[in-house]
Amino acid sequence: MFKSKFILVIFALSLSCLAHANPNRTGLEKEVLATFQSLVEASKRLDTKSYFQHFDADKFIGLNSDGTNWNSIDELTPVINVGFSSIQKVNSLEFLNVKVSVIDDYTAILVNEFSQSVLLKNGTTYTFSGGGTQVWSKHSGQWKLVSVSASNKPSASTP
Repeated sequence: MFKSKFILVIFALSLSCLAHANPNRTGLEKEVLATFQSLVEASKRLDTKSYFQHFDADKFIGLNSDGTNWNSIDELTPVINVGFSSIQKVNSLEFLNVKVSVIDDYTAILVNEFSQSVLLKNGTTYTFSGGGTQVWSKHSGQWKLVSVSASNKPSASTP
């Protein structure tokens, strides 16, 4: 009898700890999602200045969809600048499956699937989709990207 009461007390205490931990995790998840949404809006506006404000320039590294590394923000910057400057208009940019995993009060991982259509300045419409992983850090006091990885889904016409 004592053993079963002891187990129930331990179980109740563990649930109590989870109940207290979840609101903070939910709040952190909402913060990361809000910052991610700000990054998305900067992308839609093709606003490189606002876009790069979401990155921790001192700590950033990443993986391009072609399998090459970005070993610093200096390697990512020209890719984004050229990409944004070649686009006349973002027709659509949708994130269909976004999930945040809060690691601790200062680190979160966001994964997403996306679909995008852009009108290039040469008049061509380019539609593509894929996914990404983002590592967000709050060690600087604000949520900043310290790493991204990108992937592209093969198009329907790709064998």
